[in-house]
Amino acid sequence: MIFDKLLTDPKVVLQRVFDSIDNKKMLLLTYLNQHCFNIYYSDKKYKSAVNSHFEVYQADLGVYLALKFILGRKVCRIIGTDLNEILMNELSKRNISISIIGGNFNEKFVQEESQKRGINLIGYQNGFFDEDQSENVINNLTGLISQVFIIGMGVPKQEIFAAKLAQTNRKGVFICVGSFLEYYFGTKKRSHIIFRETGLEWFSRLITEPARLWKRYLIGIPLFIYRIFKIKSKDEVLELQK
Repeated sequence: MIFDKLLTDPKVVLQRVFDSIDNKKMLLLTYLNQHCFNIYYSDKKYKSAVNSHFEVYQADLGVYLALKFILGRKVCRIIGTDLNEILMNELSKRNISISIIGGNFNEKFVQEESQKRGINLIGYQNGFFDEDQSENVINNLTGLISQVFIIGMGVPKQEIFAAKLAQTNRKGVFICVGSFLEYYFGTKKRSHIIFRETGLEWFSRLITEPARLWKRYLIGIPLFIYRIFKIKSKDEVLELQK
């Protein structure tokens, strides 16, 4: 079960990343939030990639509460965007070479914004490409001498792509970040800190992007809750049968 393997301490997540960089050891890292879990539950290709290749951390209030409910133990709550901000700042401080794949930015804009933040940017690839273009994109990225690849293409596309890219670079660190790049480069504004601290950032996003996100949250959250209760009830039946 995915919940058994989730990283729940931000310090541990950061340690995994920088230990992998220092030791030149391959790492694929992604996150699990309510929306990701619903895709994981129904998308076999995504589920297989995550189970086989990735370290995964919990990244929203829903998964945090689900972990406490299912596993019955105390865990830290990780806010994915905050963790990625810390991670990027640390990569900048250490002057670690980075390639960015994702978003729909102008390459010059990414170069300028990365320079402002002290990012050692090796290359940028727009994330809006078709699956049949993946091989050419991977070939282009393989020629870049990057220690870390930041991939923000949305779930499940980013994980499927990261797994393919990792096959060509066994010493790289591949970090999936979703829509984080838009917040990081300032093309989207994050919700007020009150929404973030109370775990209601999803509600703020729903208000600002209802056409795109209504299904993810208004249908997705009840579905997520139903599936969590279903998993919990199955676990309790198995426990009684022991």
